[in-house]
Amino acid sequence: MKPKDLIDKIALSIICIFLVQPAFCQENYLTGYVVLTGGDTLHGFIDYRGWDRSPDLIFFKLNLSDDKTEYTPIDIRGFSVNDEIYESAVIKTESNRSNLTTLENDATLEFETKISFIQPMIKGSKCLYFYRNKYGKDIFFIKQDSSFEQLIYKKYLNNQEGNNVIVENNKYIGQLNLYLQECQSIQAKLKDTKYTKESLRKLFLYYFNCTQSDIKFQKRTESVSTEFGILAGLSLTSLKFNGNNFTYLTQANYHQSKNFATGIFFDIILPRNQGKWSINNELIFTSYKVNGSFDDYTYDTWYTITYTKIGYSYLKLNNLLRFKYPIGSLFIYMNAGISSGFAIIETNYSKSDIVFGTERRIEVGKALDDTRKFEQAYILGLGTKFKKYSFDIRYERGDGMSKYSSLGSTTNRYYFLLGYRF
Repeated sequence: MKPKDLIDKIALSIICIFLVQPAFCQENYLTGYVVLTGGDTLHGFIDYRGWDRSPDLIFFKLNLSDDKTEYTPIDIRGFSVNDEIYESAVIKTESNRSNLTTLENDATLEFETKISFIQPMIKGSKCLYFYRNKYGKDIFFIKQDSSFEQLIYKKYLNNQEGNNVIVENNKYIGQLNLYLQECQSIQAKLKDTKYTKESLRKLFLYYFNCTQSDIKFQKRTESVSTEFGILAGLSLTSLKFNGNNFTYLTQANYHQSKNFATGIFFDIILPRNQGKWSINNELIFTSYKVNGSFDDYTYDTWYTITYTKIGYSYLKLNNLLRFKYPIGSLFIYMNAGISSGFAIIETNYSKSDIVFGTERRIEVGKALDDTRKFEQAYILGLGTKFKKYSFDIRYERGDGMSKYSSLGSTTNRYYFLLGYRF
């Protein structure tokens, strides 16, 4: 079986796992509790999904061997899992989509009343709550007695001298000024307060420090986590030229180059979504060297045979977006991104054996007089991770080394890489 056929079969098998597995969604039961409408608390296990959007329902088990019970915001007062608290609340929240591609020409918001799970960020004498709607928009609430009030913020279009410009409805500044008025110096902080998690969190912490009030609950700040390690394995590289000129290159049959590849990686794991998304950065050493020949026969006694040898060693900086999915104790993941290669060693050689009648001469020189030391490529890949170990299969397509507009150069690489995380 040819290497390429083997690669295709392996890649197809892994892709099939990705397509089928989401249908059997991986459960992730962690210890937690639910508070029933009557006030009783049930301790057990909650199927935790690292929700990116505020959940509409949860699954709960008293014991892991029990059948799961579904709870909605109507069924319970709230729940807690993985240091996150959600409370059931009746809220009036905006119903319009409102993003940069669908801005309206109106500063007012349209509201709908609904019962939802919302997340307390800070609780004490004053409370700040967070809710992310189905459109992915972050919305914040304050609590007045037992009712919740949305902090109003909206970007909209305003016609100024015949041009639509983006302006902001910052009503939340006035709402917070009134809500936190016990702190005399709060106005100075409000002018720099943005409608974001971190900015509002800092404002409330300033308030509690200013009024010497106790904080009953503060949500842990979400942060990225990192992993780093080493990679080593095999690369299979094919080189192809295309164009109307340089026939000694475009019609040469270059063999596939098998080489050792190694490097280091630094994986930045993004918060939420159970750490399924990450930005993987790598510094890889890879190389290839290929030989080819082209026979240009005009007559039996008039011909040229051109032998070429081309090779490059690169330091490549790879930037990949990675999505991984748990299957038992394993993770299967997909990579996609770009590679920027900088040539540190170049082999660029040609030898022409020229026969004209009874005359013969040898010409030695470069296969290409004008080359590029920087190679840009895109990468697609699949892999699996178990504990500290990983295995990757990747395809990389690069733009080679030719600087001639009439000659295109393409590198196609397959990688088989083992990884170890420290």
